[in-house]
Order: sequence, then structure tokens, then C-alpha cells
Amino acid sequence: MRRLLIAFLLFGLSLSALAAGSLSIDCSVSEKQAVTEDNVYKDVYDKAIQVCLDIKENILRDLPLRDSDLDSRLQQIFAEFGAYAAQALKKDFGNSSAIQLNENVDQMQEQLARTRLATGPVPEFHTAPDQDSDDERYLGYFTTAPAEVKKFGFPKDHEDCQKVRNAKKNCLAVFEDFAAAFNVYRKAYDQFVTGTNKQLLNNLNRDWDRFLDISKSQTAPEVWLTTWWHSDHFKTNHIVGPPSSQVIALHPQLVYEYVNSAEDGNNAEFGLAVEWLGINFWNQKVPFGFSVASVYTDRLNTPDVRTGVMLHIDNKYSIGWGYRDGEDSIYFSMDLLTLFQSKKQQFLRYNAFDSLTK
Repeated sequence: MRRLLIAFLLFGLSLSALAAGSLSIDCSVSEKQAVTEDNVYKDVYDKAIQVCLDIKENILRDLPLRDSDLDSRLQQIFAEFGAYAAQALKKDFGNSSAIQLNENVDQMQEQLARTRLATGPVPEFHTAPDQDSDDERYLGYFTTAPAEVKKFGFPKDHEDCQKVRNAKKNCLAVFEDFAAAFNVYRKAYDQFVTGTNKQLLNNLNRDWDRFLDISKSQTAPEVWLTTWWHSDHFKTNHIVGPPSSQVIALHPQLVYEYVNSAEDGNNAEFGLAVEWLGINFWNQKVPFGFSVASVYTDRLNTPDVRTGVMLHIDNKYSIGWGYRDGEDSIYFSMDLLTLFQSKKQQFLRYNAFDSLTK
């Protein structure tokens, strides 16, 4: 889900807002993340900081990320760092019989070699107690794409760790040093995702508010049909904005109809119309829609029902034409249902029907 969300963030509308400079990225390290001078993997840390700065430079320089070469450049930065970190660990532990980490390290390197900012994920290194062990052992592992991460075990203390770079530290301290140094490279990435996610949520909230404010009113069946019609839009694993169009079905309207052939004094009457089926493009520069509709008015010596076409303009105004037995009519309407429609209730309907399509 995180991978799909990031992809959506990169290509969604939120990025254009970030181009204005609302996103800032900080590669400095807090006290909690501080890498001390006696850190065994100080060189990996220095490299990680440079990766953060390189990613920051590329992201901010190319906002709103429409440069097709940008993701390739970032992928190369990730790949080079993954190779550097993998070489450091393999050099230190490649010959160790007590700590066999090559498989997980290979996973990390392969992952970073193909990681793109738009697809992720970006590995982190972790240590954790080995719950399945009776003695004091720990697990070390990179979080990578495969469902089954090849974790490696290590004792809290072993002579192979004390020899690493003359560390004279136990194994847990050595791998905690590596985690503190390695994970710094993600700082720019994490802040970018956090910033774009926040902007995305703001934009989606704005888009749904606008949809509920200005779009054509809809009954519950119409919401269901709209959700079904746009099922590909709603079936994604990330949060989405409103649909691009609305299905019209069995929609009631109060109309004012004019029939030229009716008796004098009864030419113009209020009536009821039902839109049988249609569509409304609510978010166009000039919103418009159309439907097949029938209108009913009670007149003497004139057919009560005429069927034809109703056109919608700007989500609020409608004009229709009806015909029966050689008699034409023209009618007008305003979308009065919007006066009684609850924004919250309408949004909850979309949320409920969206869940049913997944």
C-alpha cells in the first residue's frame, strides 16, 4: 500500500502545489539519531548524509517532479549507496561463521538497485531480540520488498565483532552502530513522503468539498451507480478524490413546462420530471450533462406525459425538450435537491459504496 501511495503522490495534483516551495527537507540529524565519533560505521554515516543531500537537491530542483530523468537519477543514488553499505558489511563479516548475513545484505543491495522514489520501498536496518532463542541472541535485518525477509542471527557478544575495525564492542553495539549510520540516508525520502502526503490529504479534502458543494445532487441509487461506473477509480489501494462524472438515474425534478399547443392559460405549468438515465460532467470548465427524461403535467386535452432529452448546465440549471403525439414542450428546472442534501451524508454514501466495490 505504501508503494502505491508514493506512486500516487508523485503523479497526483498535490505536487504542483509543492513546486511553489512549500516543501523543505532537512538532512541534519537530531540528538536521538546522533552518530557518535566512536561509531564503527562512521564512513557509512558520512555516505548516508551525502545520499540525503543528493536526494534533497534532486527533488527540490525538479519539483513538481515532471522530469522523466529524475527518478533514474535517484535510483542511481540509491543503488550506489546500497552497494557501498553491502560491501562494508561483507568485508567485516563475510568470513564469519557465527554471523552469516550475506543473504539479507544481498536482498538490501538488490532492492536499492531497483528502488525508484515513485515505487519504493526504501530499506531500513533493524535489530531485535530473537524470541525463538533460549540464549541471548539477536536478529539483524533490512526491511526489503520480499514478503519473507532473510533475517540473520547473531550473539550479543562474539570475538568476530570485537575485531571489526578494531571496534572492541560487542555484536549488538556494532550492529546498532550500523543501524544508526545506515538509516540516515532515508531522511530526505521520509520527509518528502510526509510532506506530499500532507499536501495530498489537503488537496483531496478540498476536491471532495468542492464536489459536494457544486456537483449535481444525487440520490443514494445514483451514488451507487456512480461508484460502480468508476469502480477502477475507487478500487485502488490509495485514497482518491471524487469521480470525474456522475451517473444520473431515476432522478426526480420539479420543472416549469411550456406547451405551445395547450389551451390558452394552460401553456405554462409546473410539473414533475424523472431523468431515467444520463451522465453529468461536473468538473469541466463549463460543467454539462444530459439525460433521457420524461415530464408530467396535468392539462386538459393534452397528453400528460412527454419524453425527450434534458440538458444540464453548470450543475444547477436544466433545460429539457419533450414530445408526444405531435406535441412539443420545453421546460426549465433548477436542482432544488441540493438545498436539502447533506454534504456529510453524501460523502458517507460514497464511502460506503466505495467499500462495496473493493
